[in-house]
Amino acid sequence: MAGLYDLAKIVVDTQEYVFRVTKGFYTGAIATATGVTVTTSDADLALPVIPVESLLRAGVLRTAYITSKLGTKKFRIKVHYTAAKAATVEAALVGATVPTVAGRANSASTIATFDNPLKVTSRS
Repeated sequence: MAGLYDLAKIVVDTQEYVFRVTKGFYTGAIATATGVTVTTSDADLALPVIPVESLLRAGVLRTAYITSKLGTKKFRIKVHYTAAKAATVEAALVGATVPTVAGRANSASTIATFDNPLKVTSRS
């Protein structure tokens, strides 16, 4: 898929979900740690593309922020991961290297922290 996005797939139980992700980010150690894999197969491309917001609401996908460092510079990156990987994603990502993506300032930086945002469920 040309452009700014890749198509990614997650599998929950036997259900497959396809959604858009940042081009070139979910490769190698990051794909393994998050459970999000980029897909190019014709069968997966035939599946409907589901908005990330819908997957977050359904509880099959979660969001966190990672801080990566390159020299003295820090970068904050939003990362999605499957609910099944929630227990292990932090340990697997910290110390990993952000993939090199053309035009990205955070390319080849090292992941330093993993921040799981708080969920506000009610304001009572």
